[in-house]
Amino acid sequence: MDAGVLTVIITTISSILTGLATWLVSRKKRLVELEEKRLELLQKNEEIEHMKMDSSKQIMSQYQEALDDLKKRYDERFDYLKKEYEIRHEDLKKDYERKFQRLAEEKQDEIAELKKEVESLKRNLELWKGKYRDLKKYIDQQ
Repeated sequence: MDAGVLTVIITTISSILTGLATWLVSRKKRLVELEEKRLELLQKNEEIEHMKMDSSKQIMSQYQEALDDLKKRYDERFDYLKKEYEIRHEDLKKDYERKFQRLAEEKQDEIAELKKEVESLKRNLELWKGKYRDLKKYIDQQ
């Protein structure tokens, strides 16, 4: 064989082996890089899930605070309305007691006047009875 052909064959074989070695090394490197990217993506996904959970916890916490605040405001409003009702009830009670007292006094005055009138009528009745008896005696005597 000729030295030139042998050189070409050796060069070709060596190029093929070099390409194959380069391909194997770069393939391993690419596989390692892909595995690193996959792990990085998994880590990012875990971080996102953790952030979602933190966000959900924060939202639930804010919701709970809003509910607690709502309950507090409801209780405060209820207490306020209850006090207002009690004050109004007490005012109405006092007003009705004053009106009842005034009405009772008026009726007592009316009763006193009616008693006086009854006494006056009794005296008039006795007076007229006396006049009637006197007149009857007078008529009976004649």
